[in-house]
Amino acid sequence: MFDIALGIFLFLSPIIFLLGNNARLNGTIMALQFYQFKSLSTSNNIFQLQFFQFGIVLLFIIALIQKSIRNFKDKYIAWFLGLCVLSVLLHPKTLSTFLPIFLGVLLYYLVISYIKNIKPLLYVIVLVSILNTIFATLQFFKINIIYNLWSGCVVGMMFSPSHLGTYQALAFPICYMINPFLAIIPLTGLLLSKSITPFIALLVGMVYLWFPQKKKIFVNLAPMGWTALLGIFIVLIVRNYHNAIYKLTLRLELWAVTLREILHNPLGFGLGTFSELSPKIYSKMGHWEWVYNEYLGIAFCVGVLVWFVIGLFLIDKFQGMRVGLERTVATSCLIIAVICLGQSPMHFSRLAGTIIPLFAFLEILKRKENLCW
Repeated sequence: MFDIALGIFLFLSPIIFLLGNNARLNGTIMALQFYQFKSLSTSNNIFQLQFFQFGIVLLFIIALIQKSIRNFKDKYIAWFLGLCVLSVLLHPKTLSTFLPIFLGVLLYYLVISYIKNIKPLLYVIVLVSILNTIFATLQFFKINIIYNLWSGCVVGMMFSPSHLGTYQALAFPICYMINPFLAIIPLTGLLLSKSITPFIALLVGMVYLWFPQKKKIFVNLAPMGWTALLGIFIVLIVRNYHNAIYKLTLRLELWAVTLREILHNPLGFGLGTFSELSPKIYSKMGHWEWVYNEYLGIAFCVGVLVWFVIGLFLIDKFQGMRVGLERTVATSCLIIAVICLGQSPMHFSRLAGTIIPLFAFLEILKRKENLCW
């Protein structure tokens, strides 16, 4: 039962969107928004955040009626949650921002404790990737069935080009594991998104995935595969050269100022305060919603100690030479970790709803406890 519910959650959380003009349904959604966020919005970001939160609560309710399969133990997640609690105590007004973080940790706990079989859930990610590529291709040809966005923008079913690129990049190793030719689907969606950060992360991930098989892979793929990937990357950079340099320059300046502020206040400014404080801190650069670097962003909010916790968490997840399914999921997680250097994917529930279970899958596989595989 829990596996089915999680599969539905993994399918809907990245792509669910507001349908039609049903007054009763929209009225309920807006009422929940008003009483929780003190505002009304038709933005898909808020609707997906609502689905993320209520979906996790529903998963918890389902978990309560069945026996846990394995014991949950992750001291790094415990330390991270403890730092977030400390941040709320230091900045009480940020209490409302703590709920999504707590629910994210709860989702991680539920997946590790109650999931029985990982493989069907990976197929759900593949299915979402296929849908993303189909809709991205339609948008490329100016056929906007769901989202009617600005001219030339390709978002698939993710509402954002960078989010489309991120999802397709993390889905690539999973598709490749099932069938190498299937990997063409997420790669196509990634290229249509024109998002450079996920493509760089994908190259890093593929090196990690193929390294144990380097002799076989380099013999078979070096003349064509690697040349094609590098060629595509070069073309992507050249076609977006000026835009890429402009964005990189802005982000480097943003990161430098953020790092300076973190060092001035090593205990952090409080959860979710970056958007509020950015006009004061970055007076010359205007208002920023995100740092576009997940590691700097969380340190800005919680403090520098979180860097050590995140570092130890990632080392624990990626250490050791894994093979097969374990290495495939590890590659997807590594791609996410690299993307976090240039984007803020955990700030968006449409991505966090997939990223968190993937890291939980890796923890299960690392324990060699997926006995139903």
